[in-house]
Amino acid sequence: MESMIRTKGLSKNYGSSPVLQTIDISIRAGERIAFLGPSGCGKTTLLRCLSGLINDYGGEIESNYKRAGFVFQENRLIPWCTLQKNMSFVSDDSQRIESVLEMVGLTDFKNHHPSELSGGMKQRANLARALIIRPDIIFFDEPFQSLDLRSKINLMGEVKRLQHQQKWTAVLVTHGIREAVVFAHRIIILSKGPAEVVKIIELSREEREADFFSPTNAKYEREILDYYE
Repeated sequence: MESMIRTKGLSKNYGSSPVLQTIDISIRAGERIAFLGPSGCGKTTLLRCLSGLINDYGGEIESNYKRAGFVFQENRLIPWCTLQKNMSFVSDDSQRIESVLEMVGLTDFKNHHPSELSGGMKQRANLARALIIRPDIIFFDEPFQSLDLRSKINLMGEVKRLQHQQKWTAVLVTHGIREAVVFAHRIIILSKGPAEVVKIIELSREEREADFFSPTNAKYEREILDYYE
């Protein structure tokens, strides 16, 4: 399978402090990857390097995508603009906006302002904004963290459904081990900083199709936590 991103000896310092150290990974086209690791280990820094938001790093990153979308923890919607107007800052194609809002179940809320949307709806709007450009890859920086459990489960299901249909690559940073297990085809576990790759877990088809409350998840939670020490 074609690599969407490949790194060789990727490193990153902030001043004299190393954050990433000799990261060698390959992300395949059309797969869902999740990065896990102790708080503050450098997961978001890694995501920003891979996405091009940070370009002063050591080593090499080979990127084979043309269009990248981003979904952050903060909704970043302009509060005095309607949902449709917020989408128009990304694209002036009204038909595309209508199509994407329908994909994420927000057609009936296009004339609402962000203050009139629930937390889950705002994150669906974030996803819609990323989808408008027809991305090859979407980078997710802890997009589920602030959601209640039901909203989290529903939104994760929508992301997985759309990713499976449209075949873009998904790269997720999360603190939630269960989120990673439910979401990803592969989980890349990072050490405490400076971050190195300590384990890559590839989930079987059966495990990937398990629901949020599957007993399988607890097995992985226990195993993954061992790498946090």
